[in-house]
Amino acid sequence: MEELLWILLLVVLASAFWHQRRQAELAWQYLRRYCQQHQLQLLSVARSHRQLAHRPLRLLTCYQFEFSSDGESHYLGTLTMQGLKIAGVELPPHRLPSEG
Repeated sequence: MEELLWILLLVVLASAFWHQRRQAELAWQYLRRYCQQHQLQLLSVARSHRQLAHRPLRLLTCYQFEFSSDGESHYLGTLTMQGLKIAGVELPPHRLPSEG
């Protein structure tokens, strides 16, 4: 019986790891498209923290990403995900890309 519990624990851990990797890949893909659409350069993406949201009760994962609008300055934005779905993107005030 103990062996079955160890196998079950291993399966749960592997599943959690796979879900986390899938979420990170979706965050990267979404931010890459988002930055292209808004004429921004995506520099880096990293998971920053998880938080428990209320009303409704849910677990959110926050990613911080670094981007540039003019190739010289860089800014820090936040992408929030609920499971494998995008819950929101927050950008700080930044220079708009120049035309030409």
